[in-house]
Amino acid sequence: MAYVIDYELLEKLEEKVGKEEAKKIAQTIELIYNELDKKSEILAQQKKLELKDELTKELATKADLAIIEAKLEKIEAKLEKEMLKLDKKFTIMFLILAFLIIFINKDAIELIIKLLPFAK
Repeated sequence: MAYVIDYELLEKLEEKVGKEEAKKIAQTIELIYNELDKKSEILAQQKKLELKDELTKELATKADLAIIEAKLEKIEAKLEKEMLKLDKKFTIMFLILAFLIIFINKDAIELIIKLLPFAK
């Protein structure tokens, strides 16, 4: 971005040091502004890259999410197997309990026989 020296500043410089010297000083000031502008752009770009690197380290990437998703699927499969085992155990325990109730209590057999016609 080109910077233009203010007209009043240029006039004051011409009064103090002369026209040619003022022109050289103005050109030098413009060069300094241009260099500062270039350096600020480089510094801004550098800061952006540093920030990007820092965020990349902190935030999860798609690859990280895919790994976590795969782990969750494995855990889900294990949980499903365990639930099936528990379901089988529960069913067996329920059948044993029902058998014991019928075997120990003679009135329970009569009750079951009376309720069978309603089970249809």
